[in-house]
Amino acid sequence: MRTRWHPLLAEEQLSATLKRAAAHAECCLEHPSELPALVCDVVLAAQQAAALSLSAVGDRIPDKAGTTELLLRAANVNRLPAPFTLSLSRSRRHDFEALVTARNEVMHPRGLAWHIRTDALAAGLVACTEVIRHLTVTQPVVPDLVSPAQRPDLLTSLDTLEALADFLDESGLD
Repeated sequence: MRTRWHPLLAEEQLSATLKRAAAHAECCLEHPSELPALVCDVVLAAQQAAALSLSAVGDRIPDKAGTTELLLRAANVNRLPAPFTLSLSRSRRHDFEALVTARNEVMHPRGLAWHIRTDALAAGLVACTEVIRHLTVTQPVVPDLVSPAQRPDLLTSLDTLEALADFLDESGLD
C-alpha cells in the first residue's frame, strides 16, 4: 500500500518549525543537548518567514539562496516594498549571522565540540524572532500571510523563544 503524502503549505512548514524550536527552547536549560536543534530550527524559521514574504510579492528566490541572503532580500525595498521591508540593523545582522555560524557547525561537523555563548544565543534568538514577527505578524506583505488558524501557535512559539532569550540575557549563564 502506498502512502500519499500531503504537501505542507509554506505557512504550515513555518508553524511546524517554530513549534519544534519552542519545544527545544522549553527543555534546553535542563537538556543542553537540545541547543543545536534549537539553533537549527530558529534559523530555518527565519529563512522560511523571509521566503514566504518574498514569494508572496513574486520575488524569484534562487535555488541555493544562502540563509543571510534571504534576510537581505527581505530587507531590500526593491524586493519587499515599504512598509513591509524588513528592518535589519548591522547589529541584528551580526546577531543572526552568529546563530547561522553555530547552525553551520552543527550541520557540517568537523569532529570538534560544539558550543555557543549564552549572549550570542540570546541575541540570535531575538534577531530571529524579530524577523519572523515583522514578516508574518506586524507587517505581513499580504493579509493572512499566516492564516488565522496558524497564527496562535506561531505567536505562542515566538513568545516561548523570546522568553528564553530574556532569561538567558538576564541570567548571565555561559
